[in-house]
Amino acid sequence: MAYNKFNHQGYFGESFVRVLVSAAGLIAGQQDVDHTGVDFSIDLPGVRGTARFPKIEAQVKSWSAPKGNDLYWQYPMEVGNYNNLAGEGFSVPRYLFLIVVPDDVDQYAHVDETATRLSHCGYWASLRNLPVIEDGSQKTITVRVPKQNLLTVKALRTLLQPVPIQRVPAS
Repeated sequence: MAYNKFNHQGYFGESFVRVLVSAAGLIAGQQDVDHTGVDFSIDLPGVRGTARFPKIEAQVKSWSAPKGNDLYWQYPMEVGNYNNLAGEGFSVPRYLFLIVVPDDVDQYAHVDETATRLSHCGYWASLRNLPVIEDGSQKTITVRVPKQNLLTVKALRTLLQPVPIQRVPAS
């Protein structure tokens, strides 16, 4: 398989997240096999409040043709990827990280003697309160990602606030 523009874009999106995680003093890890629908486990190496070593999980999507309105990105997602994040029952909170990148790969990073600038921005969304979609009923779903949910060092630290374990409702 050739390394194409979309491989390059995806790798940049994941690297974008790693830079922010590192700047936040957190630890990003990847599973050996991509079978659980997450790209990264992000951990705080210590104690926050009463939680020891809190963590979140994130699925990273990069996007070079963003569409939306003033408040939300309207991101089209495959239902399988969506279902890996939607609903309750996860022992670790899960998030969608949407990295909006330039269409021109030569614009991904700008470096001079005072700074390295990565283009463009990342955003986060929780799909916890959204319903899981029945398999086979549709192929894609449009997810609204709030533009106010800018993925920053501070936002990453805030997402790692201790939260109660999500419980699966009794059926």
